[in-house]
Amino acid sequence: MLQLYADWHTHSCYSDGSMTPEQIVAAAARRGLDEVAITDHGPRGMFIGVRAARVYLELKEQAARLAERYSIRVLVGAEANVVSLSGDIDIPDEVAGKLDILIAGLHPQVWCKPVMQTLTWILPGWLGRYSGRVRAMMRGANTKALVAAIYKNRPAFVSHPGLMMDVDLDEIARACSSRGCAMEINAGHHYDRDGVIKAALKWGAPLVVNSDAHYPESVGELAEGLALLAKNRVPPEQVLNAREGLNYLAN
Repeated sequence: MLQLYADWHTHSCYSDGSMTPEQIVAAAARRGLDEVAITDHGPRGMFIGVRAARVYLELKEQAARLAERYSIRVLVGAEANVVSLSGDIDIPDEVAGKLDILIAGLHPQVWCKPVMQTLTWILPGWLGRYSGRVRAMMRGANTKALVAAIYKNRPAFVSHPGLMMDVDLDEIARACSSRGCAMEINAGHHYDRDGVIKAALKWGAPLVVNSDAHYPESVGELAEGLALLAKNRVPPEQVLNAREGLNYLAN
């Protein structure tokens, strides 16, 4: 049996979440988690990102105060947007180096750098949400960008690989295995999570289970991800935020 002791993917009102940082921490403490990470979207996310990268440093100061008030470890990270086909992200090195967790993810609402790739890559990717043919056409470009981001930036994990922007999960798993980067099983979204697990098992890539919570009631809601781990017989040592013990049950 596995126990999931941390939720490393949540969003506050500093990006597109509805919660204050304290509400995230309080919700995680009620769930009985040992750790929670506040990981707001990078600043180049259209309508969803933080106003500037320095916001993460402000959140670090808040997290230190909250950790003194709640019996839980409070981390601050970023769900960085991959903003180019060469794997660039929208978190500068001087900020990324001060974060507790760096996540890299593909999102279809991003201002690219260079800007032209917003039209040649992101816009077709957005249209691919409604057209299987377009989605298949963009799969190679999406995979190339995410693999490049894994090698260039060394994120702790990639968020929801294959959600909204299709990728070759085997190629992502191979890159993750090579770089020690985990693939996320996101309990807050429905996508090919079984495929993610199978690719990770095939190539020996680490996994992580998170909520992607935007509301207090979703923080630490990891039971669906835990069920997928059990279904696919994932060993506990392959899941970064798991340990052997009693089954995790949502309160």
